[in-house]
Amino acid sequence: MPFTAKVMTTAEWHAKPPLNAFALRTPKYVIVHHTADQNPPSDPSRGTRDGAIKHAQRIQKDHFSRGWSDSGHNFLNTTGGFVLEGRTGTLNAVNQGLCVQSAHAAQDPGRLAQGNESPGIENEGNFMTFVMGNAQWASLVDLCAALCEACNVGPENIRGHREFSNTQCPGDWLFGQLPRLRQDVATKLGVALTPAKAFDKPTAADSFRIGDAGPMVLVLQRLLLGKGHSAGAIDGIFGENTKAAVVAFQKDFGIKPANGVVDPKTRKALGL
Repeated sequence: MPFTAKVMTTAEWHAKPPLNAFALRTPKYVIVHHTADQNPPSDPSRGTRDGAIKHAQRIQKDHFSRGWSDSGHNFLNTTGGFVLEGRTGTLNAVNQGLCVQSAHAAQDPGRLAQGNESPGIENEGNFMTFVMGNAQWASLVDLCAALCEACNVGPENIRGHREFSNTQCPGDWLFGQLPRLRQDVATKLGVALTPAKAFDKPTAADSFRIGDAGPMVLVLQRLLLGKGHSAGAIDGIFGENTKAAVVAFQKDFGIKPANGVVDPKTRKALGL
């Protein structure tokens, strides 16, 4: 599906050229961040278009100073509801249902993997306790909906930076609003999202299978390892190695069919 959100391109905000080109990846998530800047009325952009441009330029300069090849994130969502392309090539990639390799969500041990292969959204402000304004929230919902549709990512896979890295980002308040964000995005897309999916809590009937991803898959992989069946990398991604570990576990416990689908019987045996 085409990407529909209104975004200011890197050319429009006069970004510096990147130091190198970036590989294209298939995204599994949409990842929410905060910039940890001051909040209104002292926000860097002051809620204006010109302020948003200057803020994006400052962030890119800071990221260059860290030795990065370009802005680490894919989008910047400012307090005025202005959305700007971050890493060069991002818009071209998402219009193909892909994402440029980025630098916003490195994996720390025991957390979700492949964050830098999915679009990351920096939200101007510090949202530990501060409540996001209506204009910025609306632009965040619009952007997430457009990304989910263009990149074939379910709203339940809108995630927070702290699920990938040891960090407080995107702030306690904003992280706590992710169920609301998922539901708002689902409503905008006209798709059904159960409360369990919005809150990332499986129901008794939920099954997990190859292609799924998220914190519950991370738990599954740890449980399988504890039962003596390694799923390979503990990365929260249900791939072939995880399926093989599930099949081996099902055979050990006499669960039929041993097909690698974590159905309610398999979940009960695992304690999931």
